[in-house]
Order: sequence, then structure tokens, then C-alpha cells
Amino acid sequence: MSTYNSGIVNVGTPGAANSGFHTRRLFNFSDRVAELAPEESPFFVYLSKVAKVPTDDPQFRFLEDRTKISMTDRSFVLDGSHSIPAAGSSITYTVEESAGSETSVDFLIKGMVFAVGYTESNSPETIIVRIESAPVDNGSDTSFVGKTISAIDGAETGADATKCQVIGTSYAEGSGAPDVFSEELETDSGLTQIFKTACEMSNTARATRYRGYADEFQRIWNNKLREHKVDIERAMLFGQQATVGGIQYTEGICGHVIKNGTAVVNDAALSYSSGAPYFRSSTASELTYDRLLSDFEVVYDPARGGTDAKLALASMPVLTFFNKLGADAFLNKTLTAGTSDTVNDVSNLRYNLSEKQGSYGHRILSVDTIHGTMNLVKEPLFRGFSSGFLMMVDLDHVAYRPLVGNGVNRDTQIMTNVQSADEDLRKDMIMTEAGLEVSLPETHYLLNLEGV
Repeated sequence: MSTYNSGIVNVGTPGAANSGFHTRRLFNFSDRVAELAPEESPFFVYLSKVAKVPTDDPQFRFLEDRTKISMTDRSFVLDGSHSIPAAGSSITYTVEESAGSETSVDFLIKGMVFAVGYTESNSPETIIVRIESAPVDNGSDTSFVGKTISAIDGAETGADATKCQVIGTSYAEGSGAPDVFSEELETDSGLTQIFKTACEMSNTARATRYRGYADEFQRIWNNKLREHKVDIERAMLFGQQATVGGIQYTEGICGHVIKNGTAVVNDAALSYSSGAPYFRSSTASELTYDRLLSDFEVVYDPARGGTDAKLALASMPVLTFFNKLGADAFLNKTLTAGTSDTVNDVSNLRYNLSEKQGSYGHRILSVDTIHGTMNLVKEPLFRGFSSGFLMMVDLDHVAYRPLVGNGVNRDTQIMTNVQSADEDLRKDMIMTEAGLEVSLPETHYLLNLEGV
């Protein structure tokens, strides 16, 4: 006969005679719950270990800083066709803000210098322009007077959506201070959600000795703790933020992408849109290494504010997809062509593929590319409609937000003996009040791989 041991319960076990659980008590399990069966809920474990930020407001607010995006990029496009003036002459330029421009153009100031790119006789050429007047925001576009510093021969007009890139500023000797622009931090908010799981057993059943487990209530209690944690994991994955009938629902990382992102299909290229997450839906045959690498060029762009190592939650079919060696498999197609034994000659891989044991009990398949590292971790909850999901999460831009304030901690709690006074049974309750914060959604990436 064996006795069940969770491995983490050290404050006493519910149902044990010497545990002290015979009276109504409250135990904080916020740290230990993540350590119980970590392979069942990898996202919750990582959030608990590296991205926990308590909140004292059930509607928590947070700031987003996209300054890095504009500092790195600072590109824009011209609205409409335009003349190309000779060196030393000036014209009024109109900048399109709603299409083609990857960021706001509020950074444009008098004295700023930019390059305008053209193609002349199939050869790229540029002119250099200095902004001579304070840019005016006209609502849908911005206009200013620009003086041409250098010109090109032969071209007289430029096409609509001509691309421009800021290359600095230039001021006269003895001139005063330049105009000032500043980018305000953007504010967003999230909601906490109350999760509850009950464990109940009659006192007759509690007094009965069962085969396999000396204490059946202990077995059930530990299973309910795992159930509670998995429920939180599901909400952190698939939830969508709402308040209905006075009940709050938190936002899940996949739910956020599905609600706010626009899926590109198969071989279509990802494009940047401020505040919008990346979302690709692709068939297995269309997802080649080259396609994935092109996506990574966008997702790992330093200008987007993310990090170069992301947690990639992958369904079991997706993990299998990345490891198959068949003739038409992803791994085989990734190998450099022309080798005599492409399947077995791993030295010809154009990325580094390695397996390792993670710090929190997870097996990690690490994929290193020229743009960044994808750390694949099995997500067993990706099933059914999500069986083809690969969710790449930038852990610097998500946070687990348990409600903690005024000396009250609403992170995972165990409340014992919550049954009514006249009930001949034992009932405990596991409760958590917490939410997920998703910031800079453009640092995350959801792949829906169809047909795996």
C-alpha cells in the first residue's frame, strides 16, 4: 500500500490527523502551486517565476513605451507624386500618416535632415532634404517646407509613397535651441479574474481506508489543486477581457492576438502595425524555414521593443512538425541542399537545434536563428481548435498580476472547512484572484499551423 505525496505540501495535508486542518484556516499557496506538475501548465509556471507583478486594483493599469520603435525607425513616406527640386530650392512636402508610415511622424521638427529614396535608371539614388518650417499636423497628414541639400540628375518627379529616412539634424553656427518633441507613454489596462475550485468529501468517506491511497481526501485535494492551476492556465491562454453581469474576465495571450490581430495567410508577409500583435495562419506545406525566417525578421526586429529570446508555447503536433525528418518535412527542407545525406547531416542545418532541461521542470527545444532564439516548450492545453498553435511570448512584456493590497493577498489561497455548520462533510476551497497583463502586443507572435 502506497501513500500519496505531492512533494510540495509542507504546511500540513488536508485530511491528515496531525495537520491542523481540522479548523477553518487560510494558507497561501501562491509559490508552491507553480511547482506542482509544472509540465501541465508551463505558461503559468513561467509567469509565476519570472513575470509576477502584484496589483492593488482589480482593474490594473500599465504603461507602454514605444520610444524605442521611433528611435530606431524614424521612417516615413510622402503622400502623392511630387516634384524633385534642384539643390538649394524648396518645396512643400506632405507626409502620409495613415498608410505606409510605420510610426507616428510627431518626431519631425524644424532642422531635421532626411534622405528621400528614388530609383533612377534601375539604380537607387537619394536626395537630402532639410526641414525648413515647423511641421503642421493636418489630421490625416503632416506638411512642411523642405530645402533640397543635394539633388539627382535626370528625375523630375517622385512617385506616391516615396520612402524617406531621418538621418539627423543640422543647424547654423550660433543658432538657438531646436524645437522639442516628446512621445507620451501609452496607457492600457487589464482585469483580474476570480478562480475558485472546491474539494468535498463526506466524513464517512474520509474515515474509510482505500486501496492504493491511505487518505483518499488527500489524493482528491492534490488533484483539485492541479485542476485549479490548469484552469488559470487556460484563462491566461484563451481568455478575452470583459465585464459581464458584474463578473470580470482577464485577457489571455492567445485570446488577445485572436481578438486584436489580423491573420496573414500562408506565404503573405508579416507587416508592422503599432499596437497590433502578429498572427499567421499557415498550412504545414507552406511553412518552410525561409518563411519562418522572414517572420522572425519582423518579430525579432529590435525596433519593436522586444527581446531576442522568446518563450514558444507549442502544441504536441507542432513540436512533432518541427522534428520530423521525412522528405517533405520542415527539418529536412531546412537542410542545405546538395548534400549526399541531407537528413542525417545535421552540420548542414541553417539553424542550431538543441534540447535542454529548463529551470522549471520543462523540456525545451531551442531553435537559434540569425534573428533570435525560439525556446519551444510543450503546451498540453493546445488541443482542439488550438491543436496547431505556436504562441511565441516575449516574457518581458507579459505579467501575472495577482491582487495584493491593504495587507490582503488574493494570490492562490487554500481555505479549509468552508462547509456549512450542519453538513456532515469536509469542504475546502482553492481561490485565486489574478489577471494577465499583455503589453507591447507587437512583441508576441501566434502561428496557427493548419493540418499538422
